[in-house]
Amino acid sequence: MEEKPVFFVNEGERLVGMLHVPDETPAPIVVFCHGFTGHRIEAHRLFVHAARAFCRHGFLALRFDFRGSGESEGLFQSMTVSGEVSDLKAAISWVENLDEVEKGRVGVVGLSLGGVVVILTASQDDRIRAVAAWSAPADLSEVAKGVLGGVGLEEVASRGYLDLPSGYRVGYGFVSEAYSMKHAVLSAVSKISPRPLLIVHGTEDQVVPPSHAERLYKTAGEPKSLFMVEGADHTFSRWELQWKVINHTVEWFEENLK
Repeated sequence: MEEKPVFFVNEGERLVGMLHVPDETPAPIVVFCHGFTGHRIEAHRLFVHAARAFCRHGFLALRFDFRGSGESEGLFQSMTVSGEVSDLKAAISWVENLDEVEKGRVGVVGLSLGGVVVILTASQDDRIRAVAAWSAPADLSEVAKGVLGGVGLEEVASRGYLDLPSGYRVGYGFVSEAYSMKHAVLSAVSKISPRPLLIVHGTEDQVVPPSHAERLYKTAGEPKSLFMVEGADHTFSRWELQWKVINHTVEWFEENLK
């Protein structure tokens, strides 16, 4: 296996990533999309563990930072959901040109807001052949209002931004887009079929309630799979639970992408 720092460009800004390459290629690839205020490593190195696990099972894996996050260019204040969808499409265009990637074998994994991004993108882009959404909201407006403290849109509009206790500054573009549900996640998830969909969620998720996973699953067409992880929080923080999620997801992709 080999791990290579890589970058690609979208709308004039450079995105930074890490490409995991198995010993035998060409092979299918899985692209990882991080969550709100996250990055290509993710909490407790979740994406590092997952990408390496996929690579051990014969997949390529790309984990990258959206514009404005991690080491990628751009301002976090300028990020929007539609901008992250554009970044994922650019990532797919980039990996499709790699000799190591088996043609027509691109899958995606998204965590939290990244789960929203992979669902939205898959509904628009049939180059994505298999989708896994971890801890994804079914209603972005509902979750965003909770995460942002219920601040009103007019208040954000008057300043053009909102400062979060975590030290991040989000722009009006993201808040207005999330609040207005410009991207209806439930509508998008219904358009993924007949491509396979895996929904993974912790039963103790305090950020995105488990009911969101049930709503996504109910709305999606076949083939679909729902994996509820007993006792897990939003990022599957306990060691044994994160590996339960990773191993289940790898096995699912072996059945649905190889």
